[in-house]
This record gives sequence, structure tokens and C-alpha cells, in this order.
Amino acid sequence: MLTRLIILASLVLQFFLPWWIIGIIAFLFALWKAKSAGHAFNSGFKAIFFLWTIMALIKTLPNENILANRVGEMFMLPHWSFNWIIVILITALTGALAAGTAAFAGYFWKFIFRKGD
Repeated sequence: MLTRLIILASLVLQFFLPWWIIGIIAFLFALWKAKSAGHAFNSGFKAIFFLWTIMALIKTLPNENILANRVGEMFMLPHWSFNWIIVILITALTGALAAGTAAFAGYFWKFIFRKGD
């Protein structure tokens, strides 16, 4: 459920706001819904990895991967025909780590203001 909420909110808000809104979304939803630290990190990571992979494929496949291959050249990847896949995975991994870390922080944020047991 948490993964779906992060995907849906990120999909909508990234059309209007900067890319780093994924961190705020993952943080807030993990603060609200996460059951454990691992659940929070995994939900944020999987949600954005899936979303950014799908969105990158939607953008790159119609133009025969021209831009993604050029970015691969800028990364000095070898001249393989599948450089665009590596670029998409690097992109998705970057966003996924950012969202997973934000969700992890969101889970622990609720314990900061808890009264002593």
C-alpha cells in the first residue's frame, strides 16, 4: 500500500514540481504509513525505481534511445548498443536511493518527538 501511494503521488506531482519532490513524498508517506524501517526504505526505493524506469522507457523508446546513448557517451561507457539501458538503470537507482533514504528518515522522524517510555 505504501509503495502504491508513493508511486501515485510522485507520478502526479513530478509533472508540476522539481524531481526532488520524491524525497518529500516518500518522507511524508513513510512517516504516516510505514510499519518498520525496512518497510519504509523498501517501499520508497521500489516505488521510485519502478516509476522512473517506466517513465524513462516511455521517453526514450519513441526516439530510438538517441539521448540516452549520448548520455552514455558522456559517462564514457563503451560503445555498446545497450548503453541506454545502463543509463536508465543509473537514473532509476539514483532516484530510488534518494526516495528510500527519505522514507527511512521519515519512519524514524516519528520517534523523535515521542515521550519517554
